[in-house]
Amino acid sequence: MSESDKSGINLDSMMLGGPVALLFLMITIGLFQLRDTISFFTILLWIGLPILSFIIVFIVNIISQKISCNTIQAGKALLGGIPVVITTVIGLAISSISYCRIPIASVFTPLFIGDTVDIVKNNGNSTVNNIKNSSKKCCMPSITLEQVETKYPVIAGIDYGFYVMFSILFGFVFGNSISTIC
Repeated sequence: MSESDKSGINLDSMMLGGPVALLFLMITIGLFQLRDTISFFTILLWIGLPILSFIIVFIVNIISQKISCNTIQAGKALLGGIPVVITTVIGLAISSISYCRIPIASVFTPLFIGDTVDIVKNNGNSTVNNIKNSSKKCCMPSITLEQVETKYPVIAGIDYGFYVMFSILFGFVFGNSISTIC
């Protein structure tokens, strides 16, 4: 009896989904690095990313079928890719809410600014450059999420990529369980 049969959880789906999810974290971060140079960035983010996730998951589902079942059923592999598209759009929708991005940005902004800051939704009283060059250490300065994401697009990529990564992982595990039924 295999480990996945004992626990009831398909460990193979998690092991395959993890690298796929990390790949999309990197793709999202890279995409945000090019945000200012791509005129159709929003279309690429909201349509291109789900389509790319579907294509990659379809390929991984085909490979998974061949390994698990020793057969290939393209219809099941296509069906198994649909949950990833849905969860990717849900992940993008969640990450488009600025209140959901603030906790992620709060963790990664000190890596770029070099100081702990309070990231807020509304207008802050400092700019990113003033915080970086500040010698005053008594109070935690506050800046807006928009200021940080504009100055450092990699933080915006991490903010969006975090939710995309987990949504793709969730959709992949669900879809892979559909596609690898032998």
